[in-house]
Amino acid sequence: MDLKEKSYKIFLFSEHYKQMVTNTLEMAIKEKNPSYIISDTFITEKDLIEKTKYCDYSIIYPLLFLFYHWIELILKGFLLMQVKENPKTKKLNIKKIAHHDIMILFKQFKNNYPNEKDIINFIGKYTIKNNMPDFLKIFFNSNKLSVKNYYNFFRYPLDKNFDITCDYDTIIHTGEKGLTFFKDLLEDINRCQPLIVKLGRKITNH
Repeated sequence: MDLKEKSYKIFLFSEHYKQMVTNTLEMAIKEKNPSYIISDTFITEKDLIEKTKYCDYSIIYPLLFLFYHWIELILKGFLLMQVKENPKTKKLNIKKIAHHDIMILFKQFKNNYPNEKDIINFIGKYTIKNNMPDFLKIFFNSNKLSVKNYYNFFRYPLDKNFDITCDYDTIIHTGEKGLTFFKDLLEDINRCQPLIVKLGRKITNH
């Protein structure tokens, strides 16, 4: 399998993550992300789970993990096309992209695809803290986190020593603020996805 086919495989795989994100966002928007439930009748635990299954406090951690993993995959899909063969080993030199650090991958993407301004602006909005929506910026700043470590803190509530190092309170029970974030994120994804697909097909000849 040549580089073009491998890159195309990554893009196809990434589409599943993107689809799960957009499907979830659509349902969260439809349910309006309530911070609490009011009822004139007794609410059972089953009723509560049903009414809140698309609220931020039920979905936000895996939602953001899937979103950033999608970003990681599409960056790797584009960058794989730029990988060169090691003249000594005759094998592909993939060390520069064989990691989860989105910030490094994003920098490499900007260097290799400088004319793709819309894609760059989209990814930059959700990776560079100064560009982020307040919903994300407050979370990252208050916890002194970087997107480069998303693979840890959106997968696990504790660090490798099983210590609590991250406060997630700012991204749960957010009500209207969270709903606005969901709407903007979905709009941004839907606007940029066709550009990502177009570039991916161009470089892979599909």
